[in-house]
Amino acid sequence: MTAALAPGADVTVTLECNNRCVFCPRTTLRHIHVDRPGELERRLDAIRRRSSRVILTGGELTVLAEAVSVVERCRRRGFEEIALITNARRLAEGDLARRLVAAGLTEVCVTVYDLRPAVHDGLTRTPGSLEQTLAGLDRLLALAREPARPLTVRLNTVLCADNADGLPALLREVHARGVHGFLVADAVLTEGGPEPLSAERIRQVARAVGADPALATADVVWRGFPPCLLDGIDGLVAEPQRIDTAAAGDGELTRYLEAFQGHFQRVAACETCAAGDTCHGLQQRYLAAHGDGAAHPLTRRPTPRVGEVRELDRFERWTDPGRLAVTPTLACQMRCRYCRVELTGRHAPPVVLDRAVDLLLTSARRRLELQFFGGEPLLRRDEVLRTMARAERAAAAAGKELLFTITTNGLRLDPDFLSQLAGHRVRVLFSLDGDPRVMADQRPLARPRDDAYRSVEDNLRALIDSGIPHFVNLVATPEGGDELPGRVTYLAALGVKRFQICYATGPGWTAERRARFCRGLSACLELARSHAPPLRIQNLGARAEPTVLSNDLLVDVDGVLYGDAAIFAEKALPGLRDAYRVGHVDELESFDGLRRSRSENLAILRRVYPEGSPLRRRLDRQLALGREVQATLDRFSPPPGRRRGPATRDHNPLRERLLGGSLRDQATWMRRRPDILALPLLHVVNPCVHDCIFCRSKDIDATPLEGIRAWLAGNDEVGLTRLGLVGNEPLAHPEIDAIVDAARSHGFRRIEAMTTAAPLADEGRWERWRASGMDGFTVPLHGPDARTHDGITRAPGSFRQAMEVLARLRDSGARVHVHANVLRQNLDRLGELEALVEEELGARFCLIPVRPKAAHLPFGELSPSYREMIERLSVRSLVAFPRCVAARIQGDELPAADRISDLLKVYVLDQPFLKPPVCEPCGWRGSCVGTFAAQRDLYGDGELRPVRG
Repeated sequence: MTAALAPGADVTVTLECNNRCVFCPRTTLRHIHVDRPGELERRLDAIRRRSSRVILTGGELTVLAEAVSVVERCRRRGFEEIALITNARRLAEGDLARRLVAAGLTEVCVTVYDLRPAVHDGLTRTPGSLEQTLAGLDRLLALAREPARPLTVRLNTVLCADNADGLPALLREVHARGVHGFLVADAVLTEGGPEPLSAERIRQVARAVGADPALATADVVWRGFPPCLLDGIDGLVAEPQRIDTAAAGDGELTRYLEAFQGHFQRVAACETCAAGDTCHGLQQRYLAAHGDGAAHPLTRRPTPRVGEVRELDRFERWTDPGRLAVTPTLACQMRCRYCRVELTGRHAPPVVLDRAVDLLLTSARRRLELQFFGGEPLLRRDEVLRTMARAERAAAAAGKELLFTITTNGLRLDPDFLSQLAGHRVRVLFSLDGDPRVMADQRPLARPRDDAYRSVEDNLRALIDSGIPHFVNLVATPEGGDELPGRVTYLAALGVKRFQICYATGPGWTAERRARFCRGLSACLELARSHAPPLRIQNLGARAEPTVLSNDLLVDVDGVLYGDAAIFAEKALPGLRDAYRVGHVDELESFDGLRRSRSENLAILRRVYPEGSPLRRRLDRQLALGREVQATLDRFSPPPGRRRGPATRDHNPLRERLLGGSLRDQATWMRRRPDILALPLLHVVNPCVHDCIFCRSKDIDATPLEGIRAWLAGNDEVGLTRLGLVGNEPLAHPEIDAIVDAARSHGFRRIEAMTTAAPLADEGRWERWRASGMDGFTVPLHGPDARTHDGITRAPGSFRQAMEVLARLRDSGARVHVHANVLRQNLDRLGELEALVEEELGARFCLIPVRPKAAHLPFGELSPSYREMIERLSVRSLVAFPRCVAARIQGDELPAADRISDLLKVYVLDQPFLKPPVCEPCGWRGSCVGTFAAQRDLYGDGELRPVRG
């Protein structure tokens, strides 16, 4: 028998089960379940070679004594996503659910048929099964709300005659419990199972679910129904019946597919249907009961599902950032026109602030944030400092890291107080709307004085000079959208580099004013991009809209915990305090699980403000504004998977998660995903010595040495010996020698660096670094001669310098990787460059795509089409290009893994790749990165050729 695998990721681990469902395909699954010693390991290894996702199914895995061990085996193999399909009955008992998640489980799909015990238990043929399943589901949802446990919980159900009238109620109830993803599957109608539903009844149920307002934020997918039976239902998301199993061999897979397909029959309408390649036809029992009158050919193939959800887009996919805001006081020196906080003047007793801190520290997360809000918290500066000091001691005792954020109008942020903040891990949110004229109009003082706004600007300059991390929060009223660019320009002249641009909560946001604000925001984003140096607009990538749905948590002065909109929007939307109340800090035992999702907040708002009421109309305008603002932001920084064109911001979600965390966090990544991260990477920021055409000269401040030393000190606990230095040009950091010494003092014995090679031209420094254990280098070389390379780097002499350094590295025995971007400017010279690097310099070499981002030249002037590459390239070093393109240049085999350095791997893998619909049937899909939206937009997808089988 030929050992072959289907392209899927499902593994039928067992046929044992504690339910006896009437439509269980047990006889079909007998062909593919794991039934031989060592077979599970073989299948997991085979899947892992081409995918980071595995789905464990059955039968029921949780009835096996080795269930936790199976998940652990998946994690040891480096699977990033480990999913389980289960009835969850065993998960209601003891600590099995927690142990599975601790072992590495990341996703669970729970099967529930109905909320009525008679129906559910009748379909499972197991009395009491519904009660146990729902208890297991609740246990999983509680775990999913723990921030330290990234767990997704979904619901799977099967539509049949017995439960059709109860399906909307089932989805409503489970959605209210916290589940947002649902799969409604067509029952495979075996003999003795439920009677087949008519096409009209199926459509009635689908319409009822789609029209249910309680499910407006749910992600409901209908799987396996003949698409012609659901044709024309607005908003319905459907996908074909997928055979996604990983079978042991060709013969077993064939028998499985034949047994499955035996339930279906194609009718005359199927012959010309555009969905014929994804639809199996109509089930024979359906045809026997209802005939083929409802079948009709589709003229267009149904649009493949891309994971979209209605209205809130991706907002239901929230994570808990481990952040809590406290209110030292509800007093303030300003009376801002747009402020919706009730400024009662009351102060929080110290015990309230302390109890809030204690509640936050119950979180299972190690990295937490405490924000001081108000009012103006610095009216109680001593209390803020006292709370910070106590919180730091408590966090250290609990083994946690605590960041403080202070929100302030700046009036009391003077140099004396700034000096007192030194030594604390703190950042400042500085509220400043523009020049003194704007401030006097939007933020008048309760007790006016002539020098107030100038003193605010003086304190801002002192903050900038202090080096304390900060950003300016700028608010626009409905009348002020046109003024935004001028305000940003004014503040940038004061030295501000980071902005958060906000809008007032409350009335006045007509369609015209919303459009005006979005135009002003767009102009600010363009200004930030073109400014020298570029400004950072923190809204980009935050996915925080609509802000009225904010799910942050805030403790009021009396100790009551609310969703924070209850405070910042209480005058705009009366009634929020009762609706958003969570509890008193003295009553709450654990911080984890208190935060609601944004979907839940939307449901609360719609319940509090009835349809047609004045406040509901105000809410709807606020929601509309948020959606329009997010659409504006997406045009400048589209979210992953939904990019509309060339990216204009250098935004790397994976890289930021890796390089923005602690060394311990990276060590965890190394254990889970050694294919992505093989050594810890220290991100060293400082200006680059080159000014490449595909990048933009970075006028940036160097990473402070103290922060680097603190990061390296984490190795005293982790105990790693190998370190990578990455960044713009880490070896040009003004404190690089001290960084290397610190790395050595904390146990690192081998150091690798990503470098332009320019700093290595100093032979004396090179010898010192070499003696310190620096023996690996990743170097860009973009052409085989000075004219090509120097023209791309815009650094005369850089080719000569790089060649001298690379020759010295070769002779020293150092480990060297060289890479180049495939560009229009070097396309015809890359074959020569490959030969130069591999034959003359003896280094490993790879060619990588140029990424769409902010650059000196537009993406279209940098990236050649795939057709041009195929016609003009003769190389064997392409990495991270579509496999169907690379194969026409260098053959079908994937390039050797060691062509690309461990330092470059994260940069290459963390790209805004996508796989367009043309790639859906490709047999190489699981081992291919895909392409860029910008590449597709420029050249179309006709150059992509899916490979069958």
